[in-house]
Amino acid sequence: MPAANLPPIEVAVTPRFDIFYALYSLESGGSSPLDAWREKARKRLPYDFEQIAGRVAPLPIFWPLLADAWQDTPGEITFDTMLSKLREIPAGELRRNLLSGVFHDRGVVDSLMTQKRTLAMVLGDEDLSGAALLEHFGLRPFDQSSPSVKTMTLLLTRPESFRDQLALALRKFWQSGFERDWSALEPRLRADARRIQQQSETSKPSDLGRELNFPLVFDDKASEARAKSGAPIAYDRIDRCYVLPSAFNTRRWWAKYETKKGRLTLYVPIVRVAGIANAVVEDERRAAPSSITHTSINAESVFRALGDTTRYAIASILARTPTTSAELARSLNVSKPTITHHVQALRAAGLLSETPVGGSTRLSLREETVAALSEAAVEQLFAAKGDLALATTRKRRSS
Repeated sequence: MPAANLPPIEVAVTPRFDIFYALYSLESGGSSPLDAWREKARKRLPYDFEQIAGRVAPLPIFWPLLADAWQDTPGEITFDTMLSKLREIPAGELRRNLLSGVFHDRGVVDSLMTQKRTLAMVLGDEDLSGAALLEHFGLRPFDQSSPSVKTMTLLLTRPESFRDQLALALRKFWQSGFERDWSALEPRLRADARRIQQQSETSKPSDLGRELNFPLVFDDKASEARAKSGAPIAYDRIDRCYVLPSAFNTRRWWAKYETKKGRLTLYVPIVRVAGIANAVVEDERRAAPSSITHTSINAESVFRALGDTTRYAIASILARTPTTSAELARSLNVSKPTITHHVQALRAAGLLSETPVGGSTRLSLREETVAALSEAAVEQLFAAKGDLALATTRKRRSS
């Protein structure tokens, strides 16, 4: 077969799909190949993340759908570019991109876009195809008060607000620790990308698909790509096929988007090493030991710092996401001087890490200090020598 008939294959490394697959894995129930990563990621989520994320993804299955927002942005993009492009997507295009992932019928999508039919009318149609998928999204049976219906109504009636909520949820998740995960994973994924690129240069699509366990079959003899469902895709309709090394696509999802010229762009994220995201957690555990030891911690100071309810609330927030003093003041509805007082107490106890960001400083709770506290407390409370903390307290009070 002439090489010109084969679809162009490119290899790219980008978080444009993995961030959504990670969110799906994080919020879905049951056992997962990514359990170690998921446990770590859940602990560091901001306290308000569930509420924010629920507005755009009331069920975990919504996360893979939301990756469809960037259909007209081809290839490899960074997270910052994702947010920038998201703000540029016209409201109508955003609605169409996401509605098409739920209703696989252009006529239905057009009727919703033009308001010829309401969401209630469409979902109440007994002849509507894809009933199982709609049930999976929590849209059928139709219930006006269900979270899924509220999310779709927000997308239809206030797409700009939906876009803002999506950007906020992604930014919160990225800053809570996924940025660090991606930075650790990216070199490994790029190494995979180089190997896949070398394979693609010497293998036909059919051979490459078998070697990499693609979720769709490339048939070079028939010049078409076939998935488990849906019509085959002729090679001459494929504008480009992107193969994306992935750490989170355990469900073997893939995507196809139609270009303005009527051709198709395919995205095939593949996991080469199962549990590679768990390896990031293991690497953190095996990292060089912290300079903080139980002998360098004053247990009394730490207990004093955390004994105040406001400071404990601050510590709980900082344990999940780095936050500035100004953001803490807003979250806890207290004055900036009050926050400054409490931050100083936490800092003096060795509980804070501080990172300059722009013109402000992000605070986070030092996990290693809390981890070493128990051993320090045992040694200092049960010490045979040294002043008693009670005597120290009385001296301070009398002074």
